[in-house]
Amino acid sequence: MIYDAFLPGVLLLGFGFKMLRPKLKGDLGEQSVSLAIHGMGLPIQNDVTFPGKNGLTQIDHLVLTRSAIVVLETKNYSGSLYDNGRGQGGGWIQRFPSGKQNRLHNPLDQNYGHIKSVGKIVPGVPVTGFVVLAGNARFPNGLPEGVLTIRDLKRKLKELNQGEGANPASIQEAWSKLQQADCRDGASHREQMRQVTGGGLKYWIQTSAPWITGVGLAMVLGGIYF
Repeated sequence: MIYDAFLPGVLLLGFGFKMLRPKLKGDLGEQSVSLAIHGMGLPIQNDVTFPGKNGLTQIDHLVLTRSAIVVLETKNYSGSLYDNGRGQGGGWIQRFPSGKQNRLHNPLDQNYGHIKSVGKIVPGVPVTGFVVLAGNARFPNGLPEGVLTIRDLKRKLKELNQGEGANPASIQEAWSKLQQADCRDGASHREQMRQVTGGGLKYWIQTSAPWITGVGLAMVLGGIYF
């Protein structure tokens, strides 16, 4: 009977949503940053994939300003964050009121690699970057250098975009070159996902989560209405 599919559907739906939750949260943070930049009228490229040091590298946002290409890494975190520095042995500590804590890679290191990748594509053009906190996480000891809230980001972009008239030709040409270099085909996306997840079971779960969620939802709805 179709009704018998209801409980398995609930389980599949719950499992799929649990796997999707980090991506959905990340996408929401990226969307809030993108909307803020669009509201300023600045050109922006979202979810860009370029050749990097160890294969492909995915960049959350590129922004065109009069004085530099800006590389942004968005993090939608919650809780309290503490900075233990960069490089090996460094990172961020995320703590919650419940006492739970997580050790996070320092996204400033990640974005440094992104800046270098962009610089190789457009050598000689000023490239800078920041990590943007899009969630409600806070640094009780103060924001590390290079980390901005969305409000701080808008202020910084205004500073970088000061001036009148057209953008300098060198920066505008670099922007066009970056648009052309963006790898948006499906094969590049899958390869980048393999690199991020390390392949294997984790890659399968990440790529199958939308399908699992959809099947679970269909089974639940089938059990309710039939």
